[in-house]
Amino acid sequence: MRILRGLGSRTLGCGCLVGIYETYDGDVVTIVDERGASCYNPRHEPGHSVAQQERAAAVDRIKME
Repeated sequence: MRILRGLGSRTLGCGCLVGIYETYDGDVVTIVDERGASCYNPRHEPGHSVAQQERAAAVDRIKME
């Protein structure tokens, strides 16, 4: 996956910082940029994409601004 541009970033409820990016294919992906100190979700590792539910919530917050 090649990132075209950043669309925004958000902090999840667990404290992890995620970036929302557009790829050259036109897809939108949400990637953990920094793990929150209190996060116990083993899937929230920097550089990994987050689950679709979390991605939808983060993207919806961008659209509202």
